[in-house]
Amino acid sequence: MVSERKPKFVDVKLVDIDKVYGATYNPRVRDPERFELVKLSLSKLGWLLPMYVTEKGEILSGHQRLDAAKEIGAKRVPVVIIERLDPGRQKGVNIVFNRATNDMHKYDHGGDLSAKIPMSIIEEAAKSLPDIDPDSNAFFPCKNLVARNVPELVHANMQQFLRHAIRQAESLYHWGRTSIPLVVTDDNRVINGVGRMQHAGEVGMPQVQTVYIEPERAELARILLNKLSMDFDLEDKYSEVLRYNSFRRAANVQNFLMPTHSADLVSSMSKSGKTQRPASVFEPDNKKHVIAWRRWYGNTVLDFGAGLLDKALIMRDVMGIDCLAFEPYYTGGKDAGFDVEGARYITDVFLDRIADGLEFDSIFLASVLNSVPFKADRLHIINIVSALATKKTIVYAGAISKTSDRYLAATGQKDNISNHETQFDSSFAVGYEEGVMVSDLMKRPKAQKYHSPDEWKEIWSTGFSDVHVYIYHPNDLVQAICKKPLEIDPEALSESIKFEFDLPFPDTTLDRVDKALEAFSKRLGMRLE
Repeated sequence: MVSERKPKFVDVKLVDIDKVYGATYNPRVRDPERFELVKLSLSKLGWLLPMYVTEKGEILSGHQRLDAAKEIGAKRVPVVIIERLDPGRQKGVNIVFNRATNDMHKYDHGGDLSAKIPMSIIEEAAKSLPDIDPDSNAFFPCKNLVARNVPELVHANMQQFLRHAIRQAESLYHWGRTSIPLVVTDDNRVINGVGRMQHAGEVGMPQVQTVYIEPERAELARILLNKLSMDFDLEDKYSEVLRYNSFRRAANVQNFLMPTHSADLVSSMSKSGKTQRPASVFEPDNKKHVIAWRRWYGNTVLDFGAGLLDKALIMRDVMGIDCLAFEPYYTGGKDAGFDVEGARYITDVFLDRIADGLEFDSIFLASVLNSVPFKADRLHIINIVSALATKKTIVYAGAISKTSDRYLAATGQKDNISNHETQFDSSFAVGYEEGVMVSDLMKRPKAQKYHSPDEWKEIWSTGFSDVHVYIYHPNDLVQAICKKPLEIDPEALSESIKFEFDLPFPDTTLDRVDKALEAFSKRLGMRLE
């Protein structure tokens, strides 16, 4: 039996419209046509749902509606004030509100939803429904909140559960310490907020707050509240946050190599030379295995994006390999944040040896590009790796693929999600690139890019002329073996170095651009600036 959880009822207040203001980080991109529909929604339906603001009046939810209200001449707006909100969570709260307000699936985003709006119904409503006076009490239906019985609502709305919407509602409840009312008819039909209703039922809430909608306005409200949504500009407003948060790693030091560091050798160890076996069968402290590893991968290697350095230390201290590590987002095993000075020290050691002309037999990138949220950033990394490779260097790059359980869980395609994978319940697809999922919005917003074999070959071919790609089946990793680096473009490489060696942290940057330009210039015998 589900234990009863206390509802978080909200108090809606009317305030002067000039008492609230938009957040500079709001990622919503205004579409003029959709904005006209926002104005129409307010004119015909009024404020069915309130705005949510901080104690200072900064908007967490309602930017577009505020601007629409100003254009139609409103002088007051309805707000719910969220008190004592952790400033570090405000960006995540902003996105969660936008996801939780609409009854959205994981793959829904503004453009797709809005394309499904039946304009014939909108046009008919515009003719048949009168405008509501923005100075009247009727303009603020959300002021008249009524508590309704959750089991009765659930019984009357036996729709398929929207797991994604449920998790967004849970995030607001737990991290934002608030809720969004449901929009319902007299007969308990939920017009907006099915996911929020389902969450209330799932956690055992006895009641939820509701806003009544008249039957003649219900269909218009259902369309505009659920399908009218602006897109996110995460590439601009959230770029730095996604860059560093995507590399926050749990302190799970491992005592074995990743498939990227040994999978091809393991495969060759099978009798047929074709059967792929789990890379764990490779034993770093087994002398015969190490001898075979050296024959395959060489004696001098680079672990690019070395994480906690655990794999690099295995190769160096256990296997006796000359392994250089590079990790700009080093955490030191701390879940809470980054060890910036540690990252700078690792970078300094890396650049010193690069300047000395160290050449690599192999370069490894194990799942690094999964955590790089933007394609332009990934191209910078490949450009740098290509510049570090000689004609004899082989690059081994692995990534989580679109056939993996993790991707299927993140996209809602996998049933019976395990406890380990429940973190993906609240993730959603972004609109700027296929295969990118954003999650952990209320804690540390991060992005993960999942790759198909074709995508993997295409991106690595920007740096190498010989690229072989295959799926490593025990883990559904997409693996690339890259040879023959392409000719260096000094201008492009300079830009890549300026990006990679000045990566952002929450309060500072890596701050190693000048040293990196000097090191690469010396190594390559060309002027980079």
